[in-house]
Amino acid sequence: MRLSKLLTGCCFLLGFALLWTACGKEDVSPSNGGNTPLSGTRYKDSVFTEVIQHKDIVYGRATTQAGITIDLSMNIYEPSNDTEQKRPLILLAHGGGFAEGSKEDFDGLAKTFATRGYVAATIGYRLMDAADNSLKVAVVDAVHDMRASVRFFTKDNAYKIHSDNIFIGGFSAGAVTALHYAYLDTEDLATAPEEVRNHLNANGGFSGNSGNPGAKEDIRGVINIAGGLFDAQWVDAGEAILYSIHGTADPSCGIDPDAASNPDGDFIQGSCVIHPIADSVGIVNTFKVLEGGDHGAYFSCGDCDADMRRFLFNNLSL
Repeated sequence: MRLSKLLTGCCFLLGFALLWTACGKEDVSPSNGGNTPLSGTRYKDSVFTEVIQHKDIVYGRATTQAGITIDLSMNIYEPSNDTEQKRPLILLAHGGGFAEGSKEDFDGLAKTFATRGYVAATIGYRLMDAADNSLKVAVVDAVHDMRASVRFFTKDNAYKIHSDNIFIGGFSAGAVTALHYAYLDTEDLATAPEEVRNHLNANGGFSGNSGNPGAKEDIRGVINIAGGLFDAQWVDAGEAILYSIHGTADPSCGIDPDAASNPDGDFIQGSCVIHPIADSVGIVNTFKVLEGGDHGAYFSCGDCDADMRRFLFNNLSL
C-alpha cells in the first residue's frame, strides 16, 4: 500500500476515531465517589476511582515543514492520591495520516489506563502543513517529537515514572511513529529512504531537537494499532517488545504482495510482516489478528483493549 493511499484511508477513518473517543470504549467514571483504591490487582484491574487530568502540557517546541515553530503539547492522566513512586508510563499518538488528528483522540483509553495505576499521556506531534510536504519527513518529525515527549517524563521524574516500563504507541500514523522510534537505528540507515537519512542528519540525528535534550529516551515496548514500518527487516533481536492489533484486510498490514519488495521505502510494511520477523529474532510479541478487518477494525473490536492491557501487565518489568 503506497503512503498516499494510507494517508487517504487514515483521513477517512479519523471520523470513526473521533466518534469512538466521544462515546468512550469504557466507562471510567468514579464508581464509589472516593479516592481509596478499589480491590483488585494494580495494572491489571481498574483499582482507582478518580483520575487527575493535566491538559495541554507543553513538552517541547519544533518547526514544521512549512517553517512554522509550534509548541508541542500533551494531555496527561494519573490516578488520584496514588502513593506509588515508580509507575509505568504509556504514551499514545493519534492517527490521521500525518495530516490531521488530535491528541484528544486517545484520551478515553489514557483515562482507562490511569484507573489501573498507570501514568498515561496522549501527545500531539507535528503534522504536514502544506500540500507539497513529505510523508517521509513527517515520520521523522513525529518520531523526534515522540522522543521529546518521553524525555519530558524522564528529565526530572516529576510524574514518578518507572523508567524501565515506558511504552509508546498509537493508531495508524501514531503507530507508524512508535514503530520507527523503536526499530529504526543506525544499523538500518543503509536501507532507509534517502529522504529519511537526510532529514535525520540535518535535524539532530535519532533524538532530534524537539525538546528536553539529554534525558533518557529508552522504551520497553510498543503498542501498534494498524501501523507499519518502511522496512520490517529493521526489527532486530533485543529491541522493544511489541503488541499489535491489525485487520488482515487492511493493505497496510503488509500482506499485499507489493509490500514485500520495498527498495525505496515507498510502502508501509505492517503487522502481518513485522510479527513473523519479531518471532524469528526472539522479541516478545503478540499479534491480535482481526480476520477480515479493515484499517479501522480496532474501533469495533470488543476485546482488543482488554487483550492489550493483559499483554502489558504480563510484561511489566517490576
